[in-house]
Amino acid sequence: MQKHTLDVTTRAISNKGALKRTRAEGKIPANIYGKGNAKSISVSAVAFKTLNKEIGGGASLIELHDEAGVKALTHVQSIDVNPITRVINHIDFHEVARGESFVARIPVLLTGMADCEGVKHEGGLIDHKTLELEIRCLPSKLPENISIDVSALKVGDAIHVDDIAALDGVEFLANGIQVVVSCQPPTVAVESTSEAPEEEVAADEVPVIEKKSEDGEDSEDSEES
Repeated sequence: MQKHTLDVTTRAISNKGALKRTRAEGKIPANIYGKGNAKSISVSAVAFKTLNKEIGGGASLIELHDEAGVKALTHVQSIDVNPITRVINHIDFHEVARGESFVARIPVLLTGMADCEGVKHEGGLIDHKTLELEIRCLPSKLPENISIDVSALKVGDAIHVDDIAALDGVEFLANGIQVVVSCQPPTVAVESTSEAPEEEVAADEVPVIEKKSEDGEDSEDSEES
């Protein structure tokens, strides 16, 4: 797979004020984990945004270069984003060793959605349940994403982890019966446009209401003329 590079700057472990100044300088505080002690760094917000566009939302190896010329082969482990401003607050990079397997979370990409049988012909809905899958592989075998074709799905069908085609050198760590994507039936019920007709009662079936006369004898109630 393609490897990307990113320049970083070593920084001292700092307090909230220092982190705020780092962000004000157009940099993102970050850490490198994985081999030995964690290392605190900062990266240019513009450079990381450009890199993210190049990667396109998939998984990728990133070789970090610091100011002393030290290199670290990593992948992005997590990104902390402000939910309101969408500004990146912090990044965690995980360092990997060449020739050694490691664990990563890979995005699941759905294809064939426009041609899905259950959607086109049965009014079904695609339910993408698992957005990422945890895998183990060598750095050289890291896939950018896991592509799944859903065009053959019919309403009621599902694709589980065990149904995914094997990838060379990649081990799926999730439970094999875990649902990745399914085609669900329509959720909107069809309302009836007609009302049920009222039952007609024949004149001779109308019940007669009887009253007691003042002298105690029963008499039929008659309409006034």
